[in-house]
Amino acid sequence: MATAEKIKSSRRFDACPVTETSSGIPVNEVYGPQDLERINYSRDIANPGEYPFTRGIWKNMYRGKLWTRRVFTGLGSTADTNKRYKYLLEKGASGLYCFGDTITHQGIDPDHPLAEGYAGVSGVSMVCLQDMYDLFEGISLEDVSVSFNNPSMAATVVYAAFVAYAEEMGYDLTKISGSILNEPIHLVYSMYETNAKPLDLAAKLATDVIEYSMKNTPRWHPIAPNAYDMHEKGANAIQEMAFTIAIMEEYIRRMINRGYHIDEFAKRVNVFGCACDIDFFEEICKFRAARRVWAKLIKDKYCAEKPESSRLYLSVHTSGNSLTVQQPVNNVARVTLQSLACVLGGLQSFDPAGYDEGYYILTEHSALTSLNIHNILAYESRVASVADPLAGSYFVESLTNNMEEEMFKIINKINDMGGAIKATESGWIGSELESELIKEQKEIEEKKRIIVGMNEFVIPKEEEVPIKVGRDRPLDEQITTSKKREDEIKRIREKRDKKKVKDALEDLRVEASKGEGHNLIPLMKESLRAKATLGEILGVIREANGASYDPYGVLQYSL
Repeated sequence: MATAEKIKSSRRFDACPVTETSSGIPVNEVYGPQDLERINYSRDIANPGEYPFTRGIWKNMYRGKLWTRRVFTGLGSTADTNKRYKYLLEKGASGLYCFGDTITHQGIDPDHPLAEGYAGVSGVSMVCLQDMYDLFEGISLEDVSVSFNNPSMAATVVYAAFVAYAEEMGYDLTKISGSILNEPIHLVYSMYETNAKPLDLAAKLATDVIEYSMKNTPRWHPIAPNAYDMHEKGANAIQEMAFTIAIMEEYIRRMINRGYHIDEFAKRVNVFGCACDIDFFEEICKFRAARRVWAKLIKDKYCAEKPESSRLYLSVHTSGNSLTVQQPVNNVARVTLQSLACVLGGLQSFDPAGYDEGYYILTEHSALTSLNIHNILAYESRVASVADPLAGSYFVESLTNNMEEEMFKIINKINDMGGAIKATESGWIGSELESELIKEQKEIEEKKRIIVGMNEFVIPKEEEVPIKVGRDRPLDEQITTSKKREDEIKRIREKRDKKKVKDALEDLRVEASKGEGHNLIPLMKESLRAKATLGEILGVIREANGASYDPYGVLQYSL
């Protein structure tokens, strides 16, 4: 009887009860021509490579160039990360992903009193010019693109260090490609909030990177707003893109106020770092709708004349939030499905999350698995052979249209509030994120949202398919790395020319006190060459703008 009851109870999953997308857009049982009555092909869809770029930004998409194949990387010392880079490049990676550790994100140095035990534990520590030499030893920057994940004021210093290194190595800066997240506004809702304030100063520094890069590293994307973090903090698919586009308008306005025409910089500030979650068709349509919204905004509102100004590049880290510690082998299926959505959605680059992301940063084994998800999709599945193969689907085009409309509603609301900074400082965006988090959690608890292995189809731990999870190295080894990193920075401080460092930082302080129109990247580079550190550079800039030297109020300027 017990067995019969078990079989009977499982039958409630024989039909799909879903009547809306994850973001709440109603879903019909079937779609037909009547659902496309409002859509004009040439106006709303067009061919791949044509405005409004709904079907992708290039005419032949992946037949011309496959997406950049990256894998989330950043572990231990710079030497550890360099070793992993070389391993991944040998296995087929076409781009490098550099994830900074918590200390770097917070804008402090490894020998800060609050940094003890954290340097190099959750990412790679990057706080001085020498770090770039160690990170990219033996790797040609002209042959591989680099994506930095440093979403705070620290990103400005990391970029300056990267450029200074490239110059000293003799690279042609016009051949250097990649991106840096470099967007502080969204950090108000994260653990790195302290290093995003004062918010106006943080946005000013991000704009300095945009201005400097468009003149000196023309193939570089100097700002890649972190829509991924918005998603992981609760934003649904519509909010994720709408909030991010509204945030980018802040930098568009700042560049225009500095005297630049939209066509001078738009083609380099048009890459978003997004998430890709498990609602397969909604995620595909999210990407298609975002490209259309961006294209219309740049052309209609900001009067761009060049087609390349209206192209939106999209880069993704598949959603770590969707992965479970229960039955981690299931995460391979989730990540593969999300990666397929990235390809069918026409992305320019993405990095599949590791199946062990619920535990720790990718191990070498899980990193290779993620890289091979790229390779299988690119070379075995043949899904890359046709540009936007889902175009014309009654469901896909209807959902894309609905998502576009909802995105514009949110963007317009934020603009009515006075822009993204005011919408952030008022708490409105935060309350929207919190509401979505509560809604999602309630749906999981009530099993309206099924998570296999977590709230349904649960099995005992001992019955799980065995799969390697955890750390490449034991925790005590990680702590040793952190202590070694702390000692390295202390030695740099002891051996450097203190007068040279002080003079460089004082020059930077004077320039930083002059306000918005004075770009600080050149003097950051000089400070780095004098062996100043990230914490020192940001400290004098903060002081020059009326804030405390140390974001946590622990240290004082002492040179």
